[in-house]
Amino acid sequence: MKKDVAHTVAFIGVMTALTFVVLTLETYVFIYFIKPSPAFFSIPLFIALSMYGDWKRSFIGGTVFGVCSFALSFLVGYEVFYNPFISVLPRTLAGVGGYWILHGLTVLTKGKNIDVIRAISAGLTVVLHTVLVLGAMEIFASGGAFFYTVWQTIIGINFIFELVCAIILTPLFIRVMKKTTNTPDFLPIKGKK
Repeated sequence: MKKDVAHTVAFIGVMTALTFVVLTLETYVFIYFIKPSPAFFSIPLFIALSMYGDWKRSFIGGTVFGVCSFALSFLVGYEVFYNPFISVLPRTLAGVGGYWILHGLTVLTKGKNIDVIRAISAGLTVVLHTVLVLGAMEIFASGGAFFYTVWQTIIGINFIFELVCAIILTPLFIRVMKKTTNTPDFLPIKGKK
């Protein structure tokens, strides 16, 4: 029991550090070109964290990404993400939603072609994530023209790249996590890997 708890805590710590580093690098690479900068690798990573494990880990995966986004917003001046109802809450909900999307599709397909199911689930999770973040911006923030510009950027440029990257990278990230942690998948269909 203690070994499982220690393993989980270590895994969360490493994934939090990795998520923050990847998100920070992405932000600083693109900050001068696109604002807010697209999350090419960090969104697939957070989705993979959310889909790799049970629903409790999906909660942790989404929350880790949200907290990293919240902390980074102060470093780069993304004022809209200073509000945790915009930076953390939608990501937490998207993480849990991503797990349940994967769970549902796995049950429907009886676990066949799991990498394809993960890719489709990742794409649907990006859509869910975008809707939740934009919805939270609409509810919890006010800003007129600035937010209109942010919406256009996110929907126009970021969304397309994040969607494609998530579909391609999420299954790969899950495979890497599975190999490096040497733990089985927690899929709803027993015996499928």
